[in-house]
Amino acid sequence: MTETDLPTPGNAPSEKKRSHALGLLSLGLFVLIAAVITWRVPHLFRAIQEARNLGPEAFQTNGFDLPVELLEDPSFIRWGVPGQIIAVDNPAVWGQEKVEELAKNFRKRFLISSSEVVGVRFGSEARAYPLRLLQWHEVVNDVVGGIPICVVYHPLSETICVFKRRADSTTGKPLLFGNSGLILDCCMLLNDRKGTGNRKQETLWSPVDGRALYGPLAGENLEFLPFSLTTWSEWLEAAPETVVMAMLESHRNYYKKEPYLPYRQRDLPKYPYSPEAPEGRKKLSRVKVVGQGSNRSATPTDGSDLKLNSEPFTVS
Repeated sequence: MTETDLPTPGNAPSEKKRSHALGLLSLGLFVLIAAVITWRVPHLFRAIQEARNLGPEAFQTNGFDLPVELLEDPSFIRWGVPGQIIAVDNPAVWGQEKVEELAKNFRKRFLISSSEVVGVRFGSEARAYPLRLLQWHEVVNDVVGGIPICVVYHPLSETICVFKRRADSTTGKPLLFGNSGLILDCCMLLNDRKGTGNRKQETLWSPVDGRALYGPLAGENLEFLPFSLTTWSEWLEAAPETVVMAMLESHRNYYKKEPYLPYRQRDLPKYPYSPEAPEGRKKLSRVKVVGQGSNRSATPTDGSDLKLNSEPFTVS
């Protein structure tokens, strides 16, 4: 062994620091890989199970009964499986005291005055649904003032609506809606959930105009309900008795993120759509849609007309 092989007082600590840093890096990579696996593997298993239950065509139709002309439409996309984005049924609610309590801690802050919410009021009950929660679930099935409702926010198309959940003709109970995993004109199609084995008994609905497009109820319409798309502070002023949809513990860490902010800033819709936005307007700028079917009309909005005191509408 030569003298240069011997450790010196100057380099021994640096070797320890280097080993410690490598250990932390390895641990960080392990945690990251584990998180990705935890996030993606359940979806992979669900897709495999869908194929087993519904046959190979499930990778194109998700098991729904769809016409050939739709499958050949370039704006029709299958992006995932039904339920991959988890809809919320009958969410818990928080009072304003809970929101104020969380606001005292920056890391736990839930809502600030400028946070966008969908606000509804039926009878003596008022409720707010923060967009920062809705963007992770897209569909919320709830009951407010005795009325079964569905609140929808599809961030890829900026589509927002509230409608009454009609009764299931078999059970008599209000239908439960979810994201079908299918896209048409860059907007998700809703499905009335009856379970994987009953997919062909489900109907696909457009949240833009409320029409049933495919399935047993094709041709029928949802009943849109009035809502406000506003800020938390403005909603508090309009509905001081309001409560707010609570966070799900399973998604608490996700709610801190804004995954669609870069998407909106780029203003490049992810999927094909028609018609194109008028020249001079951003592709993802919001419009107010009133009416249904051939009576539908859309006008640009700055948000000031998206209030409860107007007729039912959707935003897209």
